[in-house]
This record gives sequence, structure tokens and C-alpha cells, in this order.
Amino acid sequence: MMRSLGSILMLVLAAGVGARADTRQAQFLVQVTVPARASLVAAEQPAHLSVSEEDLVRGYKDVSARYVVESNARQGWLLQLSPRLGITQHIEVRGLSGTVLVRDEGVEVFRPRTREPERLELHYRLVLAPDARPGTYDMPVHVAATPL
Repeated sequence: MMRSLGSILMLVLAAGVGARADTRQAQFLVQVTVPARASLVAAEQPAHLSVSEEDLVRGYKDVSARYVVESNARQGWLLQLSPRLGITQHIEVRGLSGTVLVRDEGVEVFRPRTREPERLELHYRLVLAPDARPGTYDMPVHVAATPL
């Protein structure tokens, strides 16, 4: 019985069932939109600010911070410096193209696009309010990056 099945199979194969391979082509368009983004990471920034009696007598406290900003925005990005209400009259920011003064409202500073992450080192002079008291406070400036 096995032998007859094998013979039938050989006959079918020998009779030649036509083998055929079809080729088909298609074209389509793929479009990808990459949204602009900017991310700022504080590499070194005090989370809290300690204000002493000596700082109050002097009238200011100097603080430094370092940030790393990555952005894919072709038009560049904005560095946003926003004051937090509390112990300062104003904040002088150095380390950009010039000294930036942050008062009651936020300030935006244009930064051009760079291929590599941008490393910022900012120096803050926190000019203390006359009614400030010694103590520990949150950092009185908020820093962020926004793509254009």
C-alpha cells in the first residue's frame, strides 16, 4: 500500500504541475512629522537656598547653577526664567550673552539651535527683599526651555 502511494506521488510530480511565482509591486508614501522639543536638566542647582543674617546685611546672595539643554527645534529655543515670589526684589542672571534682570515677571532669552546639547552655567545674584528673614527657601527662580 505504501508503495502504491509513493508511485502515485511520483506520477503527479513527474506529470509536472506548473510552478509559478508572481511578482507584485506597490508604492506608497511615508511622511513623518517630528515635533519640536526642548528639555532642560539641572546638572547642578541647589534645591534649597539658605539665607543667613550676613546675606541680609549684604543685601544679596550669589548662587551658581549648571544646566544641560537638548533641543531639536530648527528655529532655536527659549530659556525661560521665572521668579518665584518671596525673598527677592529681583534676580541678576549672568552667563548668557549679557546680564539678564528678572523682576516680577518672567524673562525669555532666545537661544539658537545647536547640534550638540548646550551646557549653560548661570550665576544668580539674588537681591534680597527688605523684609526677607534668615531661613531656608526654595530656589527663587524657575528655569525651563521651550522650543520655537
